[in-house]
Amino acid sequence: MSKEADSSGNSDGNPSQTISLKAAIKKVVNVTNSTLATFEQTTDESSTAFASRLTSLARQTKYIATRGMATYEQRGNYGPQIIGGTALVVGGAVALRRGRFPGALAGGLGGAAAYGNVYGYQDYYPAKSWKDYVPKKND
Repeated sequence: MSKEADSSGNSDGNPSQTISLKAAIKKVVNVTNSTLATFEQTTDESSTAFASRLTSLARQTKYIATRGMATYEQRGNYGPQIIGGTALVVGGAVALRRGRFPGALAGGLGGAAAYGNVYGYQDYYPAKSWKDYVPKKND
């Protein structure tokens, strides 16, 4: 074997084929790297745009939730309006669909539910109060 065949790894000893193969591999590697760089840049740009929109949306959602909770905490100040509006909307919707009497009944139930939500439900009969009236066994 000749010295050229050993160094180039080419069995026929033609150095021009070795150089063209190396150049082709180098060109393919460069094209692959530039394609991957373009994909990475596109992905980064779209990811950054999505993240900025998501951050903005999260900030707005937090603001709306904070305002909603503050308004919910003040619901006692507007109790009659909330109860009347609920009774009117629920009763009106049912009255349009089923008639006056079912509408009035549904409006009353909707108003009662709104009252309970605004002012809270009183615990008139707590679970342990009945135990006071049960006769005790004398051992």
